[in-house]
Amino acid sequence: MKKRIFGLALSALAVVGLASCGGGSDEIQYGEVNTKFTVWAADKEIEVINAVIKKYNDAQENDADKFNVDLVPVTEADAGTTVAKDPTVAGAPALFLCADDHIYNLISKDIALEVQGTYKDRVVNNIAESSVTAASYNGKLYGFPVTSDNGYFLWYNKKHVTEEEVGSLESLLAKAKSLGKKVLMDIPNGYYANSFFMSPEACGTDSLRWSADADGKIKYTCSWDDTTGVKVANYIKNLLVPYYADGTFVVGGNDVILAGFQDDSIIAAVSGTWMEADLLKAAGDNLAATKLPTYTIDEKAYQMASFSGTKVYCINKTRPAAEQRAAAALADLLTTYESQITRYQMRSSIPCNNQAAASEEFVNNATISSKALFAQNEFAAVQSQSAEARYWDIGKAIGQYLIDGQLGSYADTAALLKANVDQLRVAQ
Repeated sequence: MKKRIFGLALSALAVVGLASCGGGSDEIQYGEVNTKFTVWAADKEIEVINAVIKKYNDAQENDADKFNVDLVPVTEADAGTTVAKDPTVAGAPALFLCADDHIYNLISKDIALEVQGTYKDRVVNNIAESSVTAASYNGKLYGFPVTSDNGYFLWYNKKHVTEEEVGSLESLLAKAKSLGKKVLMDIPNGYYANSFFMSPEACGTDSLRWSADADGKIKYTCSWDDTTGVKVANYIKNLLVPYYADGTFVVGGNDVILAGFQDDSIIAAVSGTWMEADLLKAAGDNLAATKLPTYTIDEKAYQMASFSGTKVYCINKTRPAAEQRAAAALADLLTTYESQITRYQMRSSIPCNNQAAASEEFVNNATISSKALFAQNEFAAVQSQSAEARYWDIGKAIGQYLIDGQLGSYADTAALLKANVDQLRVAQ
């Protein structure tokens, strides 16, 4: 069957929709995609985009019908933050991949384009409801969700530590010290610092929540400074400070984790699905993953919690309309069944496209990380509902205290927690 070219209609800058021609073709095609535009995405995602675009472009007879993109490596954590600071910065993207907790900040600054029309219909009909919710605000959709795996769990090397030993934070750290090895969790990072407080047995997975008032001011409800939160903070601080001081407990990003598994100095690390391919190369058959460990206070086990979320492609509303149209077409293409299976094969990213998530390709080939993430998600808070831009520096400060124990000007742990949490409670 000869491929048809469908027209892409943009009735207003706030509306993105696909207008289809007649003829009965069930193959999605796009018009006006040859306008050159910039995409920001992480290195591994750029590999996926290249594969998807190559397959699409190879099927087109005319150069005018082919995508023409400039791909720039920017992490999902940095893209939303950078665009929010200045969406017109030199080399600004028309399309960028970000974590769902960036979306409200982008909306409030009139940067993220609302997705409407047929594009919205396809997202709502084909993407998991939780991921659609994560990409929405007040019932409006502001992006194209492409994964449901923005969460974390524990990677470990089973040559050095058993499944039973990684079940407890205390036993894991003790084993690492006895071997002269290391355990990594990037606690001075708000993405991970929540883990102890939001335990279901501690303050709870709903203990950090934000909302915006009619004027757009944001305030939080947070109970991390209550009696339980203070007890947890004191216990974790007393547990981790000595291990941090002697080098058994370390912090750092993906590069540090990979290097540690490569040189066999790290036996366990908290991270996500994005590390699987690299860690398999480093540890081979010794690589394993599981939910986060518990910690124990007064003989009671507290399950460490996590954030769960969705990665979303957003369109930069400040870019020219032609770029927005081309960016919308590519974002739509990247949400399809085929594209999300490609992403899973290349990045081990768990699809949020319903057909892809239910496919034999995914279900019968569940990776080490997908199994661990599913187990951890039982103890996860939805990131987009729990945290937005203002939280991260607060989380970082609290996390830093948990490993260095430095009070600064605060009288005790209770005072330190209250001062930080109070900053979130104020509407601004």
